[in-house]
Amino acid sequence: MPQRSLRWTGAMLGVALYSLVFIYAHRFWLVGNTPLRGQPELLLFLLPGVVMALLHAQSPLKSTLLMALWGTLLGVLLLNNALLAHTSWLMLSTWSLSALFWAGSGALLVRLARIVWR
Repeated sequence: MPQRSLRWTGAMLGVALYSLVFIYAHRFWLVGNTPLRGQPELLLFLLPGVVMALLHAQSPLKSTLLMALWGTLLGVLLLNNALLAHTSWLMLSTWSLSALFWAGSGALLVRLARIVWR
């Protein structure tokens, strides 16, 4: 199998995994008006970042961030009614940027582990 098709397969796998985590973690919005609390479900976004960094060793952070942007778009489109009816665009964009940060952190953790173990 050519290297290019492996990259696209890995990218589609990463987008699907990120979208699944996004769909699973969206229940945060459906809780309603609760006081500020921690959101440990955001730590789940480390997993797609780690997977993308392992699949794309040449540019782990760039591929992870692109995967996260496409995965966020796909997750919002799939949850159109559930998300947009119960939340504002500002809250959605803020939460999505936080998820993007955690996915990038997962990729950077893999990169750090590779540097340390060399």
